[in-house]
Amino acid sequence: MSVNKTFWTRFLSGLLYASLITVTVFYSNLSFKVLITILSIIVIKEYFNLIKNKNYIFFLFVLFFIWTPTNLIINNYLIISICFVSLISSIYCTILLFFKGEFKNSKINIFFSLLYITTSYFFMVRIHEHGAIFSPLYLFLFFSSTWVNNIFAYLIGSSFGKNKILEKISPNKTWEGFFGGFFASLTFMYFMECQFNLFNNYWILLGIMIPVLSLIGDLLQSLYKRKAKKKDSGSIIPGHGGAYDRMDSVIYSALYYYLFLKLI
Repeated sequence: MSVNKTFWTRFLSGLLYASLITVTVFYSNLSFKVLITILSIIVIKEYFNLIKNKNYIFFLFVLFFIWTPTNLIINNYLIISICFVSLISSIYCTILLFFKGEFKNSKINIFFSLLYITTSYFFMVRIHEHGAIFSPLYLFLFFSSTWVNNIFAYLIGSSFGKNKILEKISPNKTWEGFFGGFFASLTFMYFMECQFNLFNNYWILLGIMIPVLSLIGDLLQSLYKRKAKKKDSGSIIPGHGGAYDRMDSVIYSALYYYLFLKLI
């Protein structure tokens, strides 16, 4: 496939994916829940294919996290418990990435990986419901700032990237690409804050958080793919690979963005 055709395939399929997310985010809570239910099931299935293992109870977990009954959400103990479990899982997997540099298909590794993946959808739903009234901008900015970061990281990295971040895990990730995405995301957040005034001066912190968390999420998924000796988690999105390939950054970032909204 030619470079030009590859670019347009990647661009058009990415645009379709982003459009689906955007339309459902702004339309209603229900439409977004339906879409991420479908995407989450595909993501978990792709993860099972990578690790060559299956535990179907996690399909039930993700359905519970997305469709948690409202009367249970009122109970702060549930939210705090899920935050704690997700944070521990996230930290555990991050330690595997940066200090171990490898992923073994042990029960505990798979368990914590699946926990941070499935609980992320709980926080996406909570972000969508943030505020006293329906305020889809918070979730839209979460997704769109991540997309801006990833797009510019890819463009700058593929054009000028020389210095590898973790070459053994993700040979195409470079510091040049990271900082390209970093400054693009920061600039995007600045203009959005000027327009909507959602975060006051804390937009700077968010503009720094998103690129860093996106990179970690991307590298974590690369760790799983390296273990499986696969380039992509799937092939459902032409030019991008699988649903997990597209969602790896937001899956890792969702918890921290939710906590950010609660703390500011």
